[in-house]
Amino acid sequence: MDGRVSYPNTGRRLNHVEFAHRPGEGELVMELFQALGCTCQLIDTPPFGKYIVVGLDGASHGENDIFVTELEAEQLALESVLQRQIDDASSEIAAASAGLRRLQKERPYRATHIGIRFPSVSAFDEVIGCLELLCSNQFAERLELGYGLTRSAEEARSMTAPMKQIWLWTDVISTGLLIFGQQIELQAYDA
Repeated sequence: MDGRVSYPNTGRRLNHVEFAHRPGEGELVMELFQALGCTCQLIDTPPFGKYIVVGLDGASHGENDIFVTELEAEQLALESVLQRQIDDASSEIAAASAGLRRLQKERPYRATHIGIRFPSVSAFDEVIGCLELLCSNQFAERLELGYGLTRSAEEARSMTAPMKQIWLWTDVISTGLLIFGQQIELQAYDA
């Protein structure tokens, strides 16, 4: 056995998640995912162009992957227009955007996000240490570690809940609009 997870072809599975990043920020994307303990590979295949394959667990390509591509001109144009509106503090969209950001900080579990489960609390703690370093350096103001929860082993088992959870926010990647950022829930269960 080579350590890869094999799943029967009997049902629907999440094949991948597609993120986007700003032009020229591919290296930042790889640094972020490497801090999360993932492997990254840059692929350039016509007609799809360059994209980053983020491996979460060593599974075969197309199983439990994250793909990250550079934003297309159409999305860049939309984000530019929206950003100008958000920068106008008197606009309705500026107030709505601020409200969304408050929700992301105060109740991230009620805001759209993806979740990544770690194999152990120690792996989780190691990743948090790496992310804290990024937050204080090249990712300052682009990566925030936010709302977190820690439970005792007994409490976690009684609730079938993670022992540790934390939500992070970044505008380096997004499955939607980068100007609103991406929330990622990190969690670890009792081993």
